[in-house]
Amino acid sequence: MANILKIDTSLRTGISGTHPHGSLSRRLTALFIDQWNEIDSSVQVKHRDLGQNPPPYIDEEWIISEFGYAESEEKAQQRLQLSNEFIEELHWADIIVLGVPMYNFGPPAHLKAYIDHIVRMNKTYSFDLSKEQPYSGLLDHQKTMIILSARGGHDFDSADAPFPNHAEPAIKTAFNFIGIEKFHEIAIEYQEFGGELLAQSIQAAEQKTIALVQDLQH
Repeated sequence: MANILKIDTSLRTGISGTHPHGSLSRRLTALFIDQWNEIDSSVQVKHRDLGQNPPPYIDEEWIISEFGYAESEEKAQQRLQLSNEFIEELHWADIIVLGVPMYNFGPPAHLKAYIDHIVRMNKTYSFDLSKEQPYSGLLDHQKTMIILSARGGHDFDSADAPFPNHAEPAIKTAFNFIGIEKFHEIAIEYQEFGGELLAQSIQAAEQKTIALVQDLQH
Protein backbone atom coordinates (compact mmCIF):
# COMPACT_ATOMS: atom_id res chain seq x y z
CA MET A 1 0.00 0.00 0.00
CA ALA A 2 1.29 3.43 -0.94
CA ASN A 3 0.58 6.86 0.51
CA ILE A 4 0.27 9.44 -2.27
CA LEU A 5 0.06 13.18 -1.74
CA LYS A 6 -1.47 14.84 -4.79
CA ILE A 7 -0.80 18.57 -5.03
CA ASP A 8 -2.59 20.61 -7.68
CA THR A 9 -1.53 24.19 -8.32
CA SER A 10 -3.39 25.24 -11.46
CA LEU A 11 -5.80 28.14 -11.06
CA ARG A 12 -8.08 26.34 -13.51
CA THR A 13 -10.45 24.30 -11.36
CA GLY A 14 -11.66 21.85 -14.02
CA ILE A 15 -9.87 19.09 -15.88
CA SER A 16 -8.90 19.45 -19.53
CA GLY A 17 -10.99 17.24 -21.80
CA THR A 18 -13.80 17.13 -19.26
CA HIS A 19 -14.51 20.75 -18.33
CA PRO A 20 -14.46 23.93 -20.44
CA HIS A 21 -11.13 25.74 -19.93
CA GLY A 22 -9.97 22.77 -17.85
CA SER A 23 -6.44 22.34 -16.55
CA LEU A 24 -3.90 20.19 -18.37
CA SER A 25 -1.78 19.62 -15.27
CA ARG A 26 -4.88 18.52 -13.33
CA ARG A 27 -5.62 16.15 -16.22
CA LEU A 28 -2.29 14.43 -15.64
CA THR A 29 -2.51 14.29 -11.84
CA ALA A 30 -6.03 12.82 -12.07
CA LEU A 31 -4.82 10.26 -14.61
CA PHE A 32 -1.91 9.28 -12.38
CA ILE A 33 -4.19 8.62 -9.40
CA ASP A 34 -6.82 6.84 -11.49
CA GLN A 35 -4.20 4.55 -13.03
CA TRP A 36 -2.67 3.79 -9.64
CA ASN A 37 -6.11 2.95 -8.23
CA GLU A 38 -6.77 0.53 -11.06
CA ILE A 39 -3.71 -1.48 -10.09
CA ASP A 40 -3.71 -0.94 -6.33
CA SER A 41 -7.06 -0.03 -4.79
CA SER A 42 -5.49 0.01 -1.31
CA VAL A 43 -3.63 3.23 -2.08
CA GLN A 44 -4.16 6.09 0.37
CA VAL A 45 -4.45 9.51 -1.30
CA LYS A 46 -4.43 12.98 0.24
CA HIS A 47 -5.22 15.94 -1.98
CA ARG A 48 -3.83 19.42 -1.39
CA ASP A 49 -5.30 21.95 -3.83
CA LEU A 50 -3.10 25.04 -3.78
CA GLY A 51 -4.82 26.44 -6.84
CA GLN A 52 -8.22 26.70 -5.19
CA ASN A 53 -6.83 27.29 -1.70
CA PRO A 54 -3.56 29.20 -2.05
CA PRO A 55 -1.52 29.51 1.13
CA PRO A 56 -0.81 32.99 2.47
CA TYR A 57 2.63 34.41 1.91
CA ILE A 58 4.92 34.19 4.88
CA ASP A 59 5.30 37.53 6.65
CA GLU A 60 7.08 39.13 9.59
CA GLU A 61 4.80 37.43 12.11
CA TRP A 62 5.48 34.05 10.49
CA ILE A 63 9.25 34.60 10.61
CA ILE A 64 9.12 35.73 14.23
CA SER A 65 7.11 32.62 15.11
CA GLU A 66 9.40 30.30 13.15
CA PHE A 67 12.57 31.54 14.83
CA GLY A 68 11.20 31.47 18.37
CA TYR A 69 10.50 35.13 19.04
CA ALA A 70 6.71 35.08 19.22
CA GLU A 71 5.02 36.58 22.27
CA SER A 72 3.85 33.13 23.30
CA GLU A 73 4.13 29.53 22.19
CA GLU A 74 0.40 29.54 21.57
CA LYS A 75 0.69 32.42 19.10
CA ALA A 76 3.62 30.77 17.38
CA GLN A 77 1.73 27.51 16.95
CA GLN A 78 -1.31 29.33 15.58
CA ARG A 79 0.78 31.14 12.98
CA LEU A 80 2.67 27.99 11.99
CA GLN A 81 -0.31 25.63 12.02
CA LEU A 82 -0.78 25.52 8.25
CA SER A 83 2.94 25.10 7.68
CA ASN A 84 2.97 22.19 10.13
CA GLU A 85 0.06 20.58 8.29
CA PHE A 86 1.91 20.85 4.98
CA ILE A 87 5.02 19.28 6.48
CA GLU A 88 3.10 16.43 8.14
CA GLU A 89 1.61 15.56 4.74
CA LEU A 90 5.06 15.46 3.16
CA HIS A 91 6.42 13.15 5.86
CA TRP A 92 3.33 10.92 5.49
CA ALA A 93 3.60 10.54 1.72
CA ASP A 94 5.60 7.87 -0.06
CA ILE A 95 4.96 9.56 -3.41
CA ILE A 96 4.33 13.25 -4.07
CA VAL A 97 2.45 13.98 -7.29
CA LEU A 98 2.72 17.67 -8.16
CA GLY A 99 0.70 19.19 -10.97
CA VAL A 100 2.12 22.54 -12.01
CA PRO A 101 1.43 24.91 -14.90
CA MET A 102 4.24 27.12 -16.13
CA TYR A 103 3.27 30.75 -15.56
CA ASN A 104 5.61 33.17 -17.32
CA PHE A 105 8.54 30.73 -17.33
CA GLY A 106 8.25 29.75 -13.66
CA PRO A 107 5.96 28.09 -11.12
CA PRO A 108 2.82 29.84 -9.87
CA ALA A 109 3.37 32.32 -7.03
CA HIS A 110 1.21 30.27 -4.67
CA LEU A 111 3.48 27.25 -5.19
CA LYS A 112 6.46 29.38 -4.17
CA ALA A 113 4.44 30.44 -1.11
CA TYR A 114 3.88 26.76 -0.31
CA ILE A 115 7.59 26.05 -0.64
CA ASP A 116 8.35 28.90 1.77
CA HIS A 117 6.03 27.21 4.29
CA ILE A 118 7.68 23.79 4.04
CA VAL A 119 11.40 24.66 4.01
CA ARG A 120 11.96 24.88 7.76
CA MET A 121 15.00 24.12 9.87
CA ASN A 122 14.66 21.05 12.10
CA LYS A 123 11.38 20.23 10.35
CA THR A 124 12.41 19.47 6.78
CA TYR A 125 16.14 20.22 6.86
CA SER A 126 18.94 20.36 9.42
CA PHE A 127 21.85 22.77 9.69
CA ASP A 128 25.13 21.71 11.27
CA LEU A 129 28.20 23.92 10.86
CA SER A 130 30.49 21.12 12.02
CA LYS A 131 29.86 19.31 8.74
CA GLU A 132 31.48 20.10 5.41
CA GLN A 133 27.99 20.32 3.89
CA PRO A 134 25.96 21.85 6.74
CA TYR A 135 22.56 21.35 5.12
CA SER A 136 20.78 18.01 5.16
CA GLY A 137 17.22 17.21 4.07
CA LEU A 138 15.05 15.52 6.68
CA LEU A 139 12.44 13.96 4.39
CA ASP A 140 12.93 10.26 3.74
CA HIS A 141 15.30 10.02 0.78
CA GLN A 142 13.31 7.06 -0.55
CA LYS A 143 10.31 9.26 -1.34
CA THR A 144 9.54 9.86 -5.00
CA MET A 145 8.32 13.10 -6.53
CA ILE A 146 6.40 13.22 -9.80
CA ILE A 147 6.22 16.63 -11.49
CA LEU A 148 3.41 16.80 -14.06
CA SER A 149 3.52 20.12 -15.84
CA ALA A 150 1.77 22.07 -18.58
CA ARG A 151 3.39 24.76 -20.72
CA GLY A 152 2.02 27.19 -23.25
CA GLY A 153 5.13 27.04 -25.44
CA HIS A 154 7.33 24.12 -26.41
CA ASP A 155 10.84 22.63 -26.31
CA PHE A 156 11.67 24.22 -22.96
CA ASP A 157 13.86 21.22 -22.11
CA SER A 158 16.09 21.54 -25.16
CA ALA A 159 19.60 22.93 -24.85
CA ASP A 160 18.89 25.72 -27.33
CA ALA A 161 15.48 26.76 -25.94
CA PRO A 162 14.88 30.45 -26.74
CA PHE A 163 13.59 31.07 -23.21
CA PRO A 164 14.70 29.20 -20.08
CA ASN A 165 12.44 27.02 -17.99
CA HIS A 166 12.48 28.14 -14.35
CA ALA A 167 9.53 26.00 -13.23
CA GLU A 168 10.74 22.43 -12.72
CA PRO A 169 14.34 23.45 -11.85
CA ALA A 170 13.13 25.71 -9.03
CA ILE A 171 10.80 23.03 -7.71
CA LYS A 172 13.44 20.30 -7.83
CA THR A 173 16.03 22.47 -6.10
CA ALA A 174 13.70 23.21 -3.17
CA PHE A 175 12.48 19.65 -2.73
CA ASN A 176 15.96 18.17 -3.13
CA PHE A 177 17.13 20.54 -0.39
CA ILE A 178 14.62 18.99 2.03
CA GLY A 179 15.50 15.42 1.12
CA ILE A 180 13.82 14.33 -2.12
CA GLU A 181 16.27 12.57 -4.43
CA LYS A 182 14.01 10.70 -6.85
CA PHE A 183 12.24 12.83 -9.46
CA HIS A 184 10.19 12.05 -12.56
CA GLU A 185 9.01 14.77 -14.94
CA ILE A 186 6.32 14.70 -17.63
CA ALA A 187 5.14 17.81 -19.47
CA ILE A 188 2.38 18.81 -21.85
CA GLU A 189 3.41 21.58 -24.24
CA TYR A 190 1.89 23.61 -27.10
CA GLN A 191 -1.12 24.81 -25.10
CA GLU A 192 -0.94 28.24 -26.75
CA PHE A 193 -0.71 26.63 -30.19
CA GLY A 194 -3.61 24.22 -29.79
CA GLY A 195 -4.69 21.93 -32.61
CA GLU A 196 -2.79 18.80 -33.56
CA LEU A 197 0.45 19.85 -31.86
CA LEU A 198 -1.32 20.13 -28.50
CA ALA A 199 -3.27 16.92 -29.08
CA GLN A 200 -0.07 14.99 -29.80
CA SER A 201 1.63 16.43 -26.74
CA ILE A 202 -1.31 15.48 -24.51
CA GLN A 203 -1.35 11.94 -25.90
CA ALA A 204 2.38 11.51 -25.40
CA ALA A 205 2.24 12.85 -21.83
CA GLU A 206 -0.67 10.60 -20.93
CA GLN A 207 1.13 7.55 -22.31
CA LYS A 208 4.22 8.44 -20.29
CA THR A 209 2.12 8.91 -17.16
CA ILE A 210 0.47 5.51 -17.54
CA ALA A 211 3.85 3.86 -18.17
CA LEU A 212 5.35 5.62 -15.12
CA VAL A 213 2.60 4.33 -12.83
CA GLN A 214 3.23 0.80 -14.08
CA ASP A 215 6.99 1.16 -13.59
CA LEU A 216 6.62 2.51 -10.05
CA GLN A 217 4.42 -0.41 -9.03
CA HIS A 218 6.91 -3.07 -10.16
